[in-house]
Amino acid sequence: MNKNSIQTSFNYKKLHFLDGLELFEAENDTDFFPFHKHDTFCISIITSGTEIYNTKDNSFIIPANTIGISQENEVHKNTSLNIEGYSYKTLYINKDILSYFNKGKEIINLNRTINNDILFKKLQHLFNNNCSLKNFEKTLQELCFYSTNNVNDFGCKLSTDKIHEYIASDFNHRIETDSLAKMYNMSKYHFTREFKKQTGVTPQNYVTLYKLEHAKKALLSGTISIKEVVYDFGFYDMSHFSKIFKKFYGVSPLAYVKSF
Repeated sequence: MNKNSIQTSFNYKKLHFLDGLELFEAENDTDFFPFHKHDTFCISIITSGTEIYNTKDNSFIIPANTIGISQENEVHKNTSLNIEGYSYKTLYINKDILSYFNKGKEIINLNRTINNDILFKKLQHLFNNNCSLKNFEKTLQELCFYSTNNVNDFGCKLSTDKIHEYIASDFNHRIETDSLAKMYNMSKYHFTREFKKQTGVTPQNYVTLYKLEHAKKALLSGTISIKEVVYDFGFYDMSHFSKIFKKFYGVSPLAYVKSF
């Protein structure tokens, strides 16, 4: 896809309350941010596309309609999963403000990713010309429910190499979470919990993303049709493939193919 055809836009504002709360919006962001940090928590809602969020030790996948959290003073870098970019809205808020809304209890960390449609919409609402102190108070109080109050410790480190090899051995094969858990000698529940902590997504979404990435490369080669990709990579049907492709990449497979 011609990167120059993508229109990227940014918007920044600073509020006059809550210690000058900062809000930042980006549409179709294709920039790569090197390792850096903020002296605040960064609360981001991904509105389209998919963000790859890397710390020094882990990589997280944050798809559209998900809330992603950058911890205070955490060294990290951000990029888009695909060249078309991703769109997001970020709220920069310091620890003292969050602790205030947490009834004075210190917040050390927040959950890395939050899948809560209602809270997502409330955060989105704050950016749509509804920057009132009352709206922020209610929303930030709900956000504090996701305080972990411990240092990030993912327990066991789960190498994804085994999963990559397992998927690549037969892309058309349906992969169950039970089978993946057995590879690590863990129960399904424990494996799912630890895997999501480490990557930011469920094992099934991770498998889907891995297949999608290879399916996209196949389409990019121009040697295979969308219909063939659907079959070769084990998607249910054309509708299913189109739906999840657009969910993670922000564009339909047909539009993607036509673009190049």
